[in-house]
Amino acid sequence: MIIENRIDYWMDRQGLKNKHVAKLCEVSEQTFSKWRQNRTQPNLLQGAIIAKELGIRVDDLIKW
Repeated sequence: MIIENRIDYWMDRQGLKNKHVAKLCEVSEQTFSKWRQNRTQPNLLQGAIIAKELGIRVDDLIKW
């Protein structure tokens, strides 16, 4: 089973920009863009940072 994330969904709902959240995660905008496209995945710490900024639980970022 391939785990996908829902970063794109939540970013669109919250109206946040890649640049802002990428900076919080200490990654490039290109890396963050790959996460949004499900080409690569953030690590657990980065996922927690994203979830906190979006005001959601880490579990909400995972598409089951």
